[in-house]
Amino acid sequence: MAGEITAVIDRWKAGERHSAKITLTCTGDASDGSFPATNINTLVKALGYDIRGMKIAEVKAAPGATAPTDATDVVITDENGIDILGARGTNLIDSESKTYIVPGPASQHQPVLITGDLTIAITDNSVHSAVTTIVLNLID
Repeated sequence: MAGEITAVIDRWKAGERHSAKITLTCTGDASDGSFPATNINTLVKALGYDIRGMKIAEVKAAPGATAPTDATDVVITDENGIDILGARGTNLIDSESKTYIVPGPASQHQPVLITGDLTIAITDNSVHSAVTTIVLNLID
């Protein structure tokens, strides 16, 4: 089976603020463990939502029942090819523990405005059919 990434989105309003949580279930390829580079906006639009104008406040990762290779990397690029995690996604996915990062430029930690398509790429995994969950918490 080829690797795949699927999405679920939860949205809510607290006072005047809107928030959302995108949960990406990522399954590696059965023959080589690779994950497909995937457009997050396309997944979310298929669920009826547009995330442009929101900000990514934090990114979390958790290994699944078939854990990926320890120190698997995550890169999320914007429509200009810029890594919005500021290289903090290097070794983000642990084979045993849940992990957490705050996005932003390499010298800062701040929410990142979504202005166009975001693409997630997960690399350096060699476990066949590995599963990991990536959670993107968004604010307006």
